[in-house]
Amino acid sequence: MKTALAAVLLLALAPAAAPGETQPDGPEHSPRCQAARATLEALLVQTPPSPQLPQARRQMAQACLGAAGEAGRRPGASPAPLAVPPAFAMPHAVSGARPLVPAPPPVPVPRPTVITTCDPGGCWDSQGRRLNQMGPLLVGPQGACTAAGGLLNCP
Repeated sequence: MKTALAAVLLLALAPAAAPGETQPDGPEHSPRCQAARATLEALLVQTPPSPQLPQARRQMAQACLGAAGEAGRRPGASPAPLAVPPAFAMPHAVSGARPLVPAPPPVPVPRPTVITTCDPGGCWDSQGRRLNQMGPLLVGPQGACTAAGGLLNCP
């Protein structure tokens, strides 16, 4: 009852041609199309969805779009484009895109230290480290230091 009432209401509200005015050409303006559209719209507002909905969609497509064999296509229309995903993922170097990786922290460059004072067992440098004398070498906490003039380079 509700469906029939909605269909009649939609048909009554559809614009009709005035006397002496011609109806526009094309299947989408035919009375058959208007009736199929009204039926489909009435089924779409129902809750729960009607099991007749797929059939009503097909009938509206045939009546309004003139689809004889293929619903939804007009004669002479080009086929819808088909989106195909790529067959494989391209590496970043090939595609030109680079991953967002934070830059590494700058590498600290060791500054040479200056020998401040020496005694028979070793020397003190300007950073406050004790460098022990081992033969001709001065050895710091992390290994042997190289001396050039008054400057030391310790690891």
